[in-house]
Amino acid sequence: MSRGRTLVVTGVLVLVVVATVGRTWATGTADDAVLGSSAVLATGGQAAPGALALVLAAAAAVVAALITRPVIRRIVLGIGALAAAGATAIILRVLADPEGVLGPIAAKAVGRSGALAVRAQTTGWVVAALTATVTLTVLLLLSLWSAHRWGATSRTYDADDDTVAGARGERVWSDWDALSSGHDPTDVPDAPLT
Repeated sequence: MSRGRTLVVTGVLVLVVVATVGRTWATGTADDAVLGSSAVLATGGQAAPGALALVLAAAAAVVAALITRPVIRRIVLGIGALAAAGATAIILRVLADPEGVLGPIAAKAVGRSGALAVRAQTTGWVVAALTATVTLTVLLLLSLWSAHRWGATSRTYDADDDTVAGARGERVWSDWDALSSGHDPTDVPDAPLT
């Protein structure tokens, strides 16, 4: 997968996850002896805390891979793939056990500790987020495999290793070097009085 395509697809997948996190991922009904039956819902941020952070970490890994050297690029993409896989695991937990996710949220809503018994089901938003994170994980693994074919990064803004030499071969300080060492290059001494 090319560098540009990886960046664009990653951006789209991150936007999908960001868009779904604020939506309702799980709904249900809590049965409580004191409160009776009440509706409970959880957004993606409540149901899968940390998933968005891991997806953003994976996106940051892609950006870092674009500006690093090939050896570092593979390490960074590997870390990004692990972050995307972690987000996938967190979201899978919501699909596998929506009652276990909603129970503590329902208890917290009524000011109790622990969890309430809840009958729950998930919505399509969690499936959309899961699809995005699985795709992101696969994308990062493919990019990890093909990253050696990405071109080298530009050296435009790297520091110059060359030293400036004067007419007799001595080191000539630029104004920037003078400022860095604490000297004002515009500070010219007064001419001696004659």
